[in-house]
Amino acid sequence: MSYLLMRKNFIKIIVIFFPIYISSTLLLYSSERLELYALNQKFLETKKLNIFEIINFTKLSNQVGFSTIKYEDNQNRFITSQSIFPIMGYSNNINGGNLNSSIELGDLTFIGNEEYQAKSGLLVGGGVSLKAKNFYSRGKYLETKFNASIVASPVYDWLQVRNENISSCSKNHIKEWIFLDACASWAHNKREFSDKTDKSISTSITKLFRSGQTFHESSLVGKKVFSDEYQQLQGSVILNSRLQNGYKTKIYFTKGETIKDIISLNYSIGLSINSFINKKPFIVSLSRSFYDGGMFFGSARDDTSHQISFSYPFYRGINVTLSYININSSIKSFSHKGPLISFSLPAYNL
Repeated sequence: MSYLLMRKNFIKIIVIFFPIYISSTLLLYSSERLELYALNQKFLETKKLNIFEIINFTKLSNQVGFSTIKYEDNQNRFITSQSIFPIMGYSNNINGGNLNSSIELGDLTFIGNEEYQAKSGLLVGGGVSLKAKNFYSRGKYLETKFNASIVASPVYDWLQVRNENISSCSKNHIKEWIFLDACASWAHNKREFSDKTDKSISTSITKLFRSGQTFHESSLVGKKVFSDEYQQLQGSVILNSRLQNGYKTKIYFTKGETIKDIISLNYSIGLSINSFINKKPFIVSLSRSFYDGGMFFGSARDDTSHQISFSYPFYRGINVTLSYININSSIKSFSHKGPLISFSLPAYNL
């Protein structure tokens, strides 16, 4: 993106600046292992399950490769699913442009070219999702997921945003309720002024346990992130819990390796709580991320991002997520705050 540099004596030169838009959304996912563990513990304790719990127990056992004790019955079992889904939402940066019109550094002012300013508005479109599981032993399988979507803005001559991502994970039962997983992922985001690709590889060890009537899934994750600008090692601690009152929670903490002279993740922490309103899941998510290590024209730059999100399925599978993000930067002109809105519409299985 080009910026016009203006001094008091009005000497004009062109410099290049690539803005970083930082956003971290904490999502509370449904853990197949944790739900199966809770049902298993109930059966061991009470020696009975109702018909709905039996159906769910059988379904979850199939999904994680525990459907049978015999290895031969589980070997080379392959299941797939495909779906298409509509998308509707609001973005404050459809084109990947500059979120602020100017940047001030001492007595220097960078005035942004209007052509490169961020555009906000409604987005509509759709996508496709493909999933496959290849079971090669009891409790061991390869899971592959692919998602691709394209959305466009009717306000800006159908200006487009494209996303593609693929992930593959080897999920392995070790013993009792301990698992070892290894994953690789690739993600691509294309906008008018940005073309970003991120890759990662990770290994995690997961253990499920209970304390009283609360069931937990704890994970230690080591991850290597490959972005367009840098490579970074990250370590995470994640705790998913299923509480006695029906609430579900997720807490995580991620610490990133220091990258010299490039702004990158220092740490991120978050909490999600899933409760039920009118028998529908209501999710509240809070997160804080701190990025540092960057330099901007000789000045150190660090950014702190806070985000709060509310998610609820209002009507027949139409889920609405309302978020508010506040980015506070040591370079004042990089600070930004505003709403994010998305609608998750029902998917159609193929």
